[in-house]
Amino acid sequence: MEKKDRNEWTKKFRELGKKKGSHKDFAKLYKEMKKFKKEKNPKS
Repeated sequence: MEKKDRNEWTKKFRELGKKKGSHKDFAKLYKEMKKFKKEKNPKS
């Protein structure tokens, strides 16, 4: 994952934290990030 992509996901996690997101929200965002990462780089 490139630096730009990491920054994007970091922002999303921080925004969710500020909004007092639930554990379920964080888990959903994490799974979304993993899926994105796999699509970008199928080898790893």
